[in-house]
Amino acid sequence: MLPVKLLLLRTLPSAAVGQYFMLARSLTCGVTRLSKKAEQLENEEPVAEELPVTFVDDDAESAEAREARIATLRNKSRLLPQHRNMLHGVLPYEQSQSWIHETVKYKRMMLGRYGIDGSRVDPRVCFPTKKEAYEKAEYERVAFPFTLKQMMDANETARKARKAEIEAREEEVARKLEKLDQWTTDLNARIAKKEAEARAAKERKDRLVEEVRRHFGFKVDPRDERFQEMLALKEREDRKKVKEAKRKEKEEKMMEKLQKKTAQLEADVEVPSEQTK
Repeated sequence: MLPVKLLLLRTLPSAAVGQYFMLARSLTCGVTRLSKKAEQLENEEPVAEELPVTFVDDDAESAEAREARIATLRNKSRLLPQHRNMLHGVLPYEQSQSWIHETVKYKRMMLGRYGIDGSRVDPRVCFPTKKEAYEKAEYERVAFPFTLKQMMDANETARKARKAEIEAREEEVARKLEKLDQWTTDLNARIAKKEAEARAAKERKDRLVEEVRRHFGFKVDPRDERFQEMLALKEREDRKKVKEAKRKEKEEKMMEKLQKKTAQLEADVEVPSEQTK
């Protein structure tokens, strides 16, 4: 038989022969591994933790181990232990995991959240030490040096001052509103005076220009030097006339005041003389 099989293999192509040997080798290896696995399973004893709950001997394990195993099987959330504890309202960590867990602030927070029994924190951490109490009292003494009565009095004084300031401002506004009509009249009068002075200045300038033209007897360009010189001369003469008129008006007013004072003095002198008679 062997020569016939070898003859058949020789007649096959080389690629088919290679595949045949690889298939035979893989089958042999697989059968060997299965046999070894079966022998290991026969030799090993079943472990209680790896078996389902229904196949575990309850008498062989304690109640605490059983409860722990059942709790482990129940936990399907895949949360971290500390997160699961927080979800169930339990202290996240049994032992301190960081320096933050040893701080007073963290302990106070755990005490307020989980209580004395749940946090396992000494409640005395919530009260300040002598040093902290002294520092706080010193800070309050410097930051708030006044008593409550003093602050209330200062607040009342400031309120009265603000009220008085508001009332004074309102009175000032009322007085100014009363004078508003007079101020409007005065403003209109000043505007009218300015406009009148501007018109008078323009009329005076036009009059001087016309006098210069009559002086030359013919039409002259206002930009001409002769015209400008004559216009400046006329303006000086006109200013002298205006100044002289103002002076005379002032003298007349002074004389009128003197006459009034003289009449008043004469009247005052006549009254005592009549009383003596």
